[in-house]
Amino acid sequence: MPLLTVMMFPYSLHAAEVSKSDWISAMTTVLPTAFCNSSQYFRQCFNVTAQECEETAASAARVCLNKNKDQIPEVLHQPQDGTHWGTVVGACAGEAYELALVKKRISNSKCDDPANWQ
Repeated sequence: MPLLTVMMFPYSLHAAEVSKSDWISAMTTVLPTAFCNSSQYFRQCFNVTAQECEETAASAARVCLNKNKDQIPEVLHQPQDGTHWGTVVGACAGEAYELALVKKRISNSKCDDPANWQ
C-alpha cells in the first residue's frame, strides 16, 4: 500500500506542541488534500474525479483517525509526533481508500510498481 509521508502538522517548521484535537482537526483536511493532489498515486492510479477522490479520502481519514484516537497522545510534539501518527493514520487511510476504490484502480507499469506510490 502507498505510504504518504507528508503528515507533519502544517503550522510551524519549529518544534511545537499541538493538542490532539487540533491535530486531528487539521488532519481531516490535510490528508484528503495530500492524497488527491493531481500528482499523487491516489489520483493517477484510480479512475476518479477530484471530488470522488476527496470524498473517499476524507471518509478514510475520519475512520482511521477515529480508529487511532485512543493511542494518539493528548499533546503532540511536532514534528516527531505528527510525522509518526501521520504515517500511521496515512497508511490506514491509504489501505481504506484502496479497498473502497479497488474496482476503479488503473493497472499499468507505473501504478503496479510500489516504488512509484509516494
